[in-house]
Amino acid sequence: MAEEEETREVLFSDWSGPEKQGMTLEQSGEGEIYVKEVKMESPAGRTGRVHEGDQIVGATIYFDNMSSKETTELLKTLNKHKVGLKLQNKDKSPCRSPMGTLSPCRSPMGTLTGGEQGEQGGFQVSGDSADYQAGSVNVTAPGKTT
Repeated sequence: MAEEEETREVLFSDWSGPEKQGMTLEQSGEGEIYVKEVKMESPAGRTGRVHEGDQIVGATIYFDNMSSKETTELLKTLNKHKVGLKLQNKDKSPCRSPMGTLSPCRSPMGTLTGGEQGEQGGFQVSGDSADYQAGSVNVTAPGKTT
């Protein structure tokens, strides 16, 4: 049995599509995505970590330079996929909501996964906190009010 190569992550701080990064992607008949070509004097080529024949097995998208509308639209298109959200509380108080009001303290350790249609909201929240396990956590898209 062939030994599987360790997955490596390459960060592109100004992603504008694979062509602008200097690589061509190709999809196999089985739906896998591969790097077909890398231009040596391109952002991808200069990293020295992207090679022709590499399989793309995942991607992380950072919201740093995205508008809330772009972020919301992107999240709405992700159905039935494994999604890990990187969450941060800008206010150092663990008991203050993003809206500036006091709210019950909750564990910052949780996972949001897409669910089947028909489940409550189509998502499942899990984690160590009893609130997560009891399913009493409300999930709202950025910029959306309830």
